[in-house]
Amino acid sequence: MGVTALVEDLKAANEDFEFYPTTSEMLAAVRTDMLEIYDTGCDETKYPRCSVLDIGAGTGSALEALTVGKKFAIEKSQRLIKEMDKGIYVVGSDFESNTLIDKSANVIFSNPPYSLFTQWAEKIILEANAEYIYLVIPQRWKNSDVISDAIKARKAISNVIYSGDFLEADRRARAKVDIVKIDLKSGRKSYRHYDDNNMSVDPFSLWFSKHFKVSTHETKQEEFQRKASMAERMKEQVSHSNELIKNEGLVKTLELLYHREMKQIMDTYLMLNRVDADLLKELNVSIENVQEGLKNKIASLKNLYWQELFDNMGVILDKLTTNSRQQMLEELFNQTSVDFNAQNAYSIIIWAIKNANSYFDDQLIDLFDTMTGHANITLYRSNERTFGKEEWRYSRTPDGLDRYKLDLRIVVSKVGGIKVDTWGRSPACGLESRCLNFLNDIITVASNLGYDISKVERPDSLHWASNVKHEFFYHNHTTGKQELLFDCRAFQNGNVHLRFAQSFICDLNIENGRLRGWIKNGYEAADELDISPEIALPAFTKNLQITDKSVPLLLAS
Repeated sequence: MGVTALVEDLKAANEDFEFYPTTSEMLAAVRTDMLEIYDTGCDETKYPRCSVLDIGAGTGSALEALTVGKKFAIEKSQRLIKEMDKGIYVVGSDFESNTLIDKSANVIFSNPPYSLFTQWAEKIILEANAEYIYLVIPQRWKNSDVISDAIKARKAISNVIYSGDFLEADRRARAKVDIVKIDLKSGRKSYRHYDDNNMSVDPFSLWFSKHFKVSTHETKQEEFQRKASMAERMKEQVSHSNELIKNEGLVKTLELLYHREMKQIMDTYLMLNRVDADLLKELNVSIENVQEGLKNKIASLKNLYWQELFDNMGVILDKLTTNSRQQMLEELFNQTSVDFNAQNAYSIIIWAIKNANSYFDDQLIDLFDTMTGHANITLYRSNERTFGKEEWRYSRTPDGLDRYKLDLRIVVSKVGGIKVDTWGRSPACGLESRCLNFLNDIITVASNLGYDISKVERPDSLHWASNVKHEFFYHNHTTGKQELLFDCRAFQNGNVHLRFAQSFICDLNIENGRLRGWIKNGYEAADELDISPEIALPAFTKNLQITDKSVPLLLAS
């Protein structure tokens, strides 16, 4: 979508927070300067590979232009967030209600609203947990004592790397701007490596000294007990808030409870301001320990509330296979350092939806590949290639293999089977864990293809023995009956024999072909796979895709 149309959308949604995209010329100037500090990782595109946080990121276009490294964004407009690439991590929404001290990146970039540029610049400079800052701000910044004082407080060095205007920009403006580079390392160069930030002044220490004019160090056991107590208290509060959740939604309820607990923590620490300084010295109270204690409590509280949110995202996570779920949870927990509030929660849920849809497609292809074997496939009608047995040796898929379907009956040899150790013992259910994951992944993909598996017995609830068949059923809402989805026999040699329902294997073959670009429509699927159009047409684009409306957590936003 073009900038003009996007601006009209933003105005209609009352989300035009002075959205003026940075010009390509400005971004090139920043990127060129960054290349003097950070290398490209042998990338021929000549983009630095450092991590960048863009504050007021818009659609994320600046991030795409500045780095091939990790990309983080703070953006208030939900409309613009939806335009971002799925590789951009949204770590905050309303900049003014977020802190930056817990958001680490090599570089912070911002093209702030010019009506608020002084406030934004001051906050970014004082709180930035980064090595360098690049600000696109009006040239009158030089006359601001507020910005000057912030730079001095961080013992930083500033210089202008570009001067220009927005007269030829996609959205024009008359403002004359500088791109101001602020070096927070102040002489401590990174020399093109990517170790932890080595700033002249730690932003948390600066923030702490500003708010506190004065918990001593705790043992590991005390830390464990404190976190357990916090978790228990949070769970109890959530369980007693059912009526509030019903009226306001889970996200806003969690936000209310989080702010209530955060206020209690802050009020407790602020009470130290009332204690006589000489008395604190006599008691040997360490300001460093007090600071570290507060930092740990804030981090623990954030983590608890993000964990509770993720625990309630089953509508997304339950649709992921084993590996996909692990990858998404890792990505989600990488974002738990951000402030917990409703806007940030909604932004992360939007990110999860966007990425989940990619996972749903990728995991279907991965499952298909896992089950691909010499005796398991039939080539498409138009595919005249042949592959000899020698090309399938060592469980290897032949180079150039494409346009094929899985058969109704298959044997899979690389997912484990019956598990028996050297003493003849086996786990409770009898299957290797990777075989359990494989069978559960089949059930998950079937669910995403529209099969009701809500009452299916899970593989780990059964007792498995070599060459003993187990059947897995789905509920057919047309017939009102339980019908076979697939049956399975596992063996001690690691093989697993599967027989699928005709409808399921057709759906799987069609969607795999569509996602890989082997078939373009339902009629082509019918011809290539030798099935009727009545079967192929409904199956085309059948794999699950979710939207905002699929996630009840977003409905109360």
